[in-house]
Amino acid sequence: MVPAGQSARRAGARSLDAYGPVVIAAATMAALGLWGLARFSAMGNDESATRWAARLSLPGLGHLLVHLDVVHGLYYLLMHGWMVLGTSPTIMRVPSVIAMTAAVAMTVILGRRLTGSGWAGLLAGLIVALTPAISYYGQTARSYALVFACVIGQTLALLRAMAAENSGPAENSGPAQAGEAAGAARTRVAGRWVAYGALVALGGYLNELSLLVLAAHAVTVLLARYGRRAVTHWAIAAAAGAVAVTPVVVLSARESGAVYWIPRPSAAALGLLFRDYFGMAAGASALIVGCAVVALLPPFGARAEPAWWRHGGFSVPSVAAPLLVLPAGLLILESLVARPFYVDRYVLFGEAGAALLAAAGACRIGQWLAGPGRRRTLVWVPGAIVCVWALLLQIGAQQFVRTPASRTFNYGGPARYLAARAQPGDGVLFLGSFYRTVRLGYPGDFARTRDFAMAVSPVTSGTFQGVDKPFPVIRQLMLARQRIWVVGKSPLVPLPAGLMTAESRVLRHRYSLVSHRRFRGVVVTFWLRR
Repeated sequence: MVPAGQSARRAGARSLDAYGPVVIAAATMAALGLWGLARFSAMGNDESATRWAARLSLPGLGHLLVHLDVVHGLYYLLMHGWMVLGTSPTIMRVPSVIAMTAAVAMTVILGRRLTGSGWAGLLAGLIVALTPAISYYGQTARSYALVFACVIGQTLALLRAMAAENSGPAENSGPAQAGEAAGAARTRVAGRWVAYGALVALGGYLNELSLLVLAAHAVTVLLARYGRRAVTHWAIAAAAGAVAVTPVVVLSARESGAVYWIPRPSAAALGLLFRDYFGMAAGASALIVGCAVVALLPPFGARAEPAWWRHGGFSVPSVAAPLLVLPAGLLILESLVARPFYVDRYVLFGEAGAALLAAAGACRIGQWLAGPGRRRTLVWVPGAIVCVWALLLQIGAQQFVRTPASRTFNYGGPARYLAARAQPGDGVLFLGSFYRTVRLGYPGDFARTRDFAMAVSPVTSGTFQGVDKPFPVIRQLMLARQRIWVVGKSPLVPLPAGLMTAESRVLRHRYSLVSHRRFRGVVVTFWLRR
């Protein structure tokens, strides 16, 4: 008999083995998420939109979603409740940090479940955490980190449901016990499929394009070869989750004009996706890609098992490879042949597939190094090299994503610049109305100015830009003002056709330029009437 104290110590050791990798990886992601989270209180266009939408009243938010951005409706609603705690950019970003930390923790669990190795799970979680793109979106007040966590949760739920499908009552049980066990098994299976379908629906409401993960899950289920009944149950749960998202899909189809700005995928766009998945430094990317390729290789040798795509069940390749390739591939293909919807952040969750493959490949290389008669500690050496290499080579990229310059737009700088110099009654002209989001994100900085060109406010119009007055009216209002601040494009350079070119001519002919300041994606100029 094992003494009680020794038994407790063994149980504690097992618990540490189970939760230690999760804690280490999650703590790493949390530390990276909190590092530089404030980012000098600078927000770009998307975060300014989040801040304004989340601060609307519930009727006002509903009015906005009927006209625009219903695809982010659930996220705005969640942020509406969260921002009771505060409205600063730092507080806004905390839910994304929490979600990305949860995603890393679940990646560790997923890696351990697929390999039986806590080290492989830890390595997968650390690779996710050390990828600069993960820090980028983990510190962005948008839904992408929540979608990432939801997709990993769906994948774990899928494995749990399929495991329940594959289990049956004990062979030695009698008829009564077998009947009870069968009933309990059916209840357990049904509950797990309900959980899976609910997570599919949740992901769809956070971003409908997360439903693309169902294509990856379909391949994973078919490769498992658990029989027609398991495939049918998966199809029903997946379809139920997808159908539950129908209201968002229908409304967003009516609002498709909101994504007019998305171009067709280019080589540069694919390069950005590669960096999202494998890292921003060429050396780190090459190492991670190499490890991922090793994980995909079939077993070899005289006693080799069948290749992973033949032997059935679940493995890292059968789960991670479809997750890495299919959602992004399908969205890119659709955007090439039909209306473009591809943006790399919409399929960010594919990075988990890259990390799982790289971790499995590194562990496989370690096993080769250890070999028969060699030290087993060599198993973890390749994985440690991958993590250290990824951290050292990408520390500059990690620092960069925590600066305002890492975003397409920096609205905080222009807002503060104008607030420090504007006088009561100054006019402000947004060139064009897209840049009115600067004012939505930083309303206090525009308190002393008047947006004289706006005819219908964003709240009333249910948009972020509002509606401008016709040019003849704007011209009269301009000429009645001595001081005008212009935010957005510069009136001094040629503008695209239709982008307030007439207003620019009035400024150049009737006003004198006093100051010109360029920020990331935004120009602020100040004009005095001659």
